[in-house]
Amino acid sequence: MEYLCKKLFNGFASIRGDRYKKCIALQESLIVNYDDKVMTIPYDKLLSGFQFHKKTFMSKYNGKPYQLYDFKFIPDEDNMDSKQGRLF
Repeated sequence: MEYLCKKLFNGFASIRGDRYKKCIALQESLIVNYDDKVMTIPYDKLLSGFQFHKKTFMSKYNGKPYQLYDFKFIPDEDNMDSKQGRLF
């Protein structure tokens, strides 16, 4: 599943709870796009999601509550050695 992150908070990408839980339910990785850079969060790393904000936020659009899960944004090209390519 892909996710477009518009801002980073102290170097962390915040993922909405509904997307986070959907990836876990489907047991798939999450691909985060930010500023023309891509970070892939494997399923096993998703299970250790960190929450800066323990509170529940209210959506401006539909009024539904949601939570945020935060992951340190490290682009894939910074995580790979030169011989390994990106896998889809």
